[in-house]
Amino acid sequence: MADQDAVLRIGEVSRRTGVAVATLRAWERRYGLLEPERTEGGHRLYRERDIDRVRGMQRLLNDGWSAAAAAREVVRVPAPITQLRPVSGVGPAATDLIERLRAAIDAFDGASADDVVDDVFARLTIPRALDEVLLPVLRVIGEGWQSDPRVIAREHFATNTLRPRLQRLLRAPRSPDARSCLAAAPEGEEHDLGLLACSAVGADAGWRVHYLGARTPSSAIERGAAELRPDIVLVGSLHRSHAEAFLADPPELGHAAVVLGGSGFVPDDATRLPSAVVHQGPLGEFQSTLERALSTRRRVL
Repeated sequence: MADQDAVLRIGEVSRRTGVAVATLRAWERRYGLLEPERTEGGHRLYRERDIDRVRGMQRLLNDGWSAAAAAREVVRVPAPITQLRPVSGVGPAATDLIERLRAAIDAFDGASADDVVDDVFARLTIPRALDEVLLPVLRVIGEGWQSDPRVIAREHFATNTLRPRLQRLLRAPRSPDARSCLAAAPEGEEHDLGLLACSAVGADAGWRVHYLGARTPSSAIERGAAELRPDIVLVGSLHRSHAEAFLADPPELGHAAVVLGGSGFVPDDATRLPSAVVHQGPLGEFQSTLERALSTRRRVL
């Protein structure tokens, strides 16, 4: 039987601390930071003590501790609520996070890279984490292969370090009436990390995301739209040729609005599909793009 003091679901812990559910679960699994009770039905329930530990973790991260060291300290010497303060911004710490992540990737050190990503998601919102740290690091690494082909190994390592973290964000519980999004890269498009990043931002904003991923035939996108009836279909392409092929023979998407993203699409492409908008700019503006797409759909209908 669950402890009577353990009454908090993980979503409530996330709401009160500002730490994403996926990050809380990573801290619980990797560092033992949280110690939930289990109900007879198998659901985890948390205590106020777990809230204290998360806030203590935030305080130490904001002071420059690594995630692993901060968790060990919080578990060893739990701080009372009156001594804890939430993270209010990181300022120049983003530069430190970038350098630490690049060093971990350069050394092919998966454990250290995971620790840095933990720190990034703990200190920053999902859009800021992607805009200010994670995607800039990936871009710098990806550009290097032209002068040093050996860098491509690090690009693959970095991508495969980040991908599962973003995919877990898509699996967070959603309310039954949550708006939904179907996300896919068109046929031939192998690079879908930008699409996944946009999907993670949407999921963080409360959207239910059905993620199809790279190299999705138009027929599969059409079938998915017919079966799932999403509010929005998100299509991301890095290469213009794949975007052009998609637009030349677009799938039937029903009443769904369409968001086109990635460097393969240009602003004028919005005129080639009904209820379509093109997202350009930082991920911090992506939620606004989703809302704009819904408004465009309502005007068309």
